[in-house]
Amino acid sequence: MKLKALELHGYKSFANRTSYVFRDGVTAIVGPNGSGKSNVADAIQWVLGEQSFSSLRAKKTEDMIFAGSSMRLRMGMAEVSLTLDNSEQWLPIEFSEVTITRRAYRSGENEYLLNGSRVRLRDMNEFLAKGGLGRGSYSVIGQGLIDQAISLRPEERRSLLEDAAGISLYQAKKSDALNKLSATQENLTRVGDIVHELEPRVRRLREQANRASQFSDVQLRLAERLQTWYGYQWQQAQHRLSDGEQAVERTQAQLLAAREGLQWSDAERAGLRERIYAQRAVFERLQRGIREEQRARLDLLVQQHAEAVRDLDALANEHEALSQEQQRFTSELTSFRADAGAAQARLRELQRALAQREERLHAARQSQAEAQRAAREHAARLAQHEQRLANARQRLQALADDQAQRRAAIDQQVVELQAPRQLYAAIGRCRAASDRAAKTRR
Repeated sequence: MKLKALELHGYKSFANRTSYVFRDGVTAIVGPNGSGKSNVADAIQWVLGEQSFSSLRAKKTEDMIFAGSSMRLRMGMAEVSLTLDNSEQWLPIEFSEVTITRRAYRSGENEYLLNGSRVRLRDMNEFLAKGGLGRGSYSVIGQGLIDQAISLRPEERRSLLEDAAGISLYQAKKSDALNKLSATQENLTRVGDIVHELEPRVRRLREQANRASQFSDVQLRLAERLQTWYGYQWQQAQHRLSDGEQAVERTQAQLLAAREGLQWSDAERAGLRERIYAQRAVFERLQRGIREEQRARLDLLVQQHAEAVRDLDALANEHEALSQEQQRFTSELTSFRADAGAAQARLRELQRALAQREERLHAARQSQAEAQRAAREHAARLAQHEQRLANARQRLQALADDQAQRRAAIDQQVVELQAPRQLYAAIGRCRAASDRAAKTRR
C-alpha cells in the first residue's frame, strides 16, 4: 500500500483546503504542539471509515468540523480525501489510483465517495477490507498501540494477528452467514409452525377454493348472460328510442299542423265573423227595406181599402137609391104607362148606369183582392226573410259550435302534446339503460 496524497478541507483545525503529497520514501510530519499533527493521523483513520469517536479524540460528528475562530466563522462541512496508488491492483478495482472521500455535515449525516461515486459505508468497509485497510486491521498504528499489543492475552493477541492477516473480513462474512443461517432456521421453524397450524384449514380452504372457482365460473356465465341481456335491452331501448323519436317527429308534425290549423281557424273565424257582420248588415238593411216597403204597401192598401170601402158605401148608397128610385119608378110605371117609352129608355139608362156601377164595384173588389194578394205575398216574403234570418242564426250557432269543437280539439291536442315529456323521460331511462349496458360490455 502506498499513500499518494491527502487533502483536508474543514476538518478539525484545517479550515482552508490543505493537501499533503506523499512521495517515495518515508514522510514525517513535524511541528509544535497544537499545530495539527495528530489531526492528520485522525483524518486518515476517519476517511478509512473509523466510527469510534474516542479513537478520533472526539465526542460527536460536529467535532470533526472546523468550529471557527476569532478570525473565521465556523464551517458546515468537513471533507477528507485520501488518494492511494493501485498500480499493483492490490485493491479490487480497475484503476491505477483510488481516491476515497468522506464528508460530514453538522446535521450528523456522512457521505462516502469512491473515485467520485457515492457508495454505502458497508460497501466501503468491504472494499477496504479486501485490500487490508478495514477497521481493526491495524494499518494505522497509533501512540501506545505497540505496548498494548505486547500486554495482550493470547486470545486477544490471536485476534490482533487475525486482523493483521486480513482474516477478520472472512470472519465477519462467516458471522453474517451464520446469522443468516440462524435467521433462516428460525424462519423455517416458524414456517413449520405455520404449516402445522394451517393444515386443519386446508380442507376448508380447498372447499372455499372450489366454491371460489365455481363462483368465478358462475360469475363469468352471469356476466355473459348479463351482457346478452343488456345487449337485448339495449337493442330494445334503441328500438324504443327510434320509435320515440319517430313519435316525437309525428307529434311535432301534428303540433305544426295544429298550429297551422289554429292559425287557419283564427283566419276562418275572422272571415266568418266579417261575413256574419256583413250578412247581419244586409239582413238589417233588407229588413228595414221590407218593413218600409210593407209600411208603404200597407199604407197604400189601407188607403185603397178605405177608398174601396168608400166607393162600396157610395155604390151601396147609390144602389139603394137606385133601388128606391126603381121602386119609385116601378110604382110610377103604373102611373106613367103612357110615357112607357121614355120610362123604359130611362130605365135602360139607369140599368146601364147600374151595370157601370156594378163593374166599378167588381173592379174595386178585384183591386181589394189584389191588395190582399199583395199583402199575402209581402207576408210570405217577410216569412222567407225571417226564415233566412233564422237560417243565418242557425249557421252562426253552428259556426260557434264548430269553433267550440275546434277549441276542444286544440285543447286535446295540447294535452296530447304534453305526452312527449313522458316520452323524453322514457328516452332518458332508455339511454341510462344503454349506458349501463355499455359499461357492462366494457
